[in-house]
Amino acid sequence: MTLRLQSARNKDLQILAEMNKQLIEDEKSSNPMGIDELEKRMSEFLENAWEIDLIMKEEKIIGYTLYQYQEDSINRTEKRVYIRQYFIRREYRKMGHGTAGIELLKKTRFREAKQIEIDVLETNPEGKKFWDRAGFKPYYTNMRIEN
Repeated sequence: MTLRLQSARNKDLQILAEMNKQLIEDEKSSNPMGIDELEKRMSEFLENAWEIDLIMKEEKIIGYTLYQYQEDSINRTEKRVYIRQYFIRREYRKMGHGTAGIELLKKTRFREAKQIEIDVLETNPEGKKFWDRAGFKPYYTNMRIEN
């Protein structure tokens, strides 16, 4: 199984929005955005300090990741990567592609990072299991109350 990364461009906004919508559904997120709003948001990510990579298997887009290099707040000489979104299309799951994609990112895009951070919604137990298998461990708990 050979995966490769391809930087996303404006021509990819529609497919990115569609995959983001599936991610929102899979996570059981409270995000109410529709495809048009998600496409606009992806465009804004591309215009700002975010990177979006398509995860490719041969010529097929099987997923994507949205991430940003950030300065470590404790040790400013070290870099960390914050993965805001990581998604493998449903028909390509349970085949090792998700973990292979993370390993590819670590070897290529994230080589300079001392830490890689993610957030996982409590409504996404499958996501928690995936990230645990990929070697990520909980660091803190973020709690909120609706007012």
